[in-house]
Amino acid sequence: MSRVDVIVPCYNYGNMLRACVRSVLDQEDADVRVIVMDDASTDSTEAVGRRLAAEDPRVEYRRHETNCGRIATYNEALADVTADYCMILSADDLLTSGALSRATRTMDAHPRVGLAYGRDITFRHTPPREMTHGGRDCPHHIIGYAEFLEQSCRLGHTSIQAPTAIVRTTLHRHIGGYLPELPHSGDTEIWLRMAAHADVCALDAVQAFRRLHAINMSLGYSPVRRIAAQKRAFDIHFDAYRGVRREIAALEPVLNRTIAESAFWGGARAFDDGDSTACDEFLALASAAWPQIESWAPWRRFRWKRRIGRAVYRWIEPIANTAGFAIKSRA
Repeated sequence: MSRVDVIVPCYNYGNMLRACVRSVLDQEDADVRVIVMDDASTDSTEAVGRRLAAEDPRVEYRRHETNCGRIATYNEALADVTADYCMILSADDLLTSGALSRATRTMDAHPRVGLAYGRDITFRHTPPREMTHGGRDCPHHIIGYAEFLEQSCRLGHTSIQAPTAIVRTTLHRHIGGYLPELPHSGDTEIWLRMAAHADVCALDAVQAFRRLHAINMSLGYSPVRRIAAQKRAFDIHFDAYRGVRREIAALEPVLNRTIAESAFWGGARAFDDGDSTACDEFLALASAAWPQIESWAPWRRFRWKRRIGRAVYRWIEPIANTAGFAIKSRA
């Protein structure tokens, strides 16, 4: 039975903490330790965390006196992991039944795999526990660096959702921790870094429930800044590995175009919403990421649309649609 250290960072998620930790402790066929990292919460987190640690010796509760932020909290806990595998599970998320055993059994069978992930299901109040998440074993796909990088460049981000990711501890030791300069896209960079050193395994199973709620940390970050943060994560990876991974030369332009197109469509939506400031920011990002986008047909049509103005365009839009000239914001 493989040992797994599960780091549970928590900042003011005290009302969700018990369910998260319980989803780890109830895992079968896995020897687990839970490290609750309370980053100076001001809610019930301390009381809940201390109670959980008192109830079960597999739970350790640690509290910061001052808020250190996510990256410092992650790296502090990662420095103390000792198990065969480790993962970071936010206190607002939950593991599905059998998630750890499915991942560790597959990774045990494939020593070259350093990172495994599966699918997640989002929820708002009660997770859909009645759904089938996957059996003791599940189909899987082993992915090398070239395939993982190409897939990620075409998406503009990796396909991994954080609560499903489990890592071989020796790999984490080898590559180091999260980068402080990437507070909003550190996952993307570190998963790319892992893929450069070990195979990745995509599990065909639902591995986690990811909670959507009003205080999700990501909600305070604007869409254009999220795209820019992803671009920076890729750029840092490319700069670090361009000399040793030949795949980057062909795929870096793919990423740049992906980012540019994503930013362009964000700008188009912002224009339709009447947010000219956000529209300008999106288009500036698109042009900087891939200057050739300014000769792209949708860009040229959109330039005309902006020139005549939103109010006038709405008036003539039926004519533009008939002529096949309209530009619609991509969903």
